[in-house]
Amino acid sequence: MNVELRLSVEDSPNSAGAAIDCIRLCKLAIQRNVGGVLEAPSADYCKHPPVQYTDDVAFSLVEDFISNG
Repeated sequence: MNVELRLSVEDSPNSAGAAIDCIRLCKLAIQRNVGGVLEAPSADYCKHPPVQYTDDVAFSLVEDFISNG
């Protein structure tokens, strides 16, 4: 199976790093059999997350997600 993916964003070209981080976090969730909305990564990386946190709290939640699963 071949899959081609193209990502086009209207934000700054500097947002590529954030997009890569989001993809890596999704892969981590898949490996851990986690489904549904990833609230912590969404709060840290998305403009309109389902749950809003301050930047400091969102960053800490992402770090916890990465280390603890």
